[in-house]
Amino acid sequence: MEYEIEIPKGLLHGVRIALAVIVLTGLGFLGHAVSPVGEDGKPQFLTPRLARITAYQREARRWVGNLQNIQADLTKLISNPPGDLLDLDSRANLLYGQLVSLQAEVDSTTVPPTLESLHAEFGEVVGATLEAVVKVAAWISAPTPDNLALAEDALDQAAELLKQLEQNPWVQVGP
Repeated sequence: MEYEIEIPKGLLHGVRIALAVIVLTGLGFLGHAVSPVGEDGKPQFLTPRLARITAYQREARRWVGNLQNIQADLTKLISNPPGDLLDLDSRANLLYGQLVSLQAEVDSTTVPPTLESLHAEFGEVVGATLEAVVKVAAWISAPTPDNLALAEDALDQAAELLKQLEQNPWVQVGP
């Protein structure tokens, strides 16, 4: 015994329309969830060029935060050194490692042509901060007043460069 099921054409047409509405609604929600959001909270439509610039800007802001943290930790390290030289050395090595990783990340990032000068500034700030870490390490290995003064001067120079970088509108949050 065979049974044949007939589906009316009107019902099949309605199912196709419902399925299309569900798929389009799902794609709309997905697009809304992954779209970048502007400062006004509205989704932005980005061309590939603007998407690259926005992605670089987001990375630049994160790099500034990392540099701020590293420089703050270096300042704490030389202002309130722990009594244990091994602990001091361990902290300096950790900061050095973080900075070398940051430098590699900055160097390997694709830079939009309009932000080349900003990228060069990042290179200067990272280089100056790396120099400060090296001077702090020299002070740790030979804790003389002269080495401390050199470390403080290098850290001051790096902090000044970072301060100038923070003034760049591309790395500032908000308008």
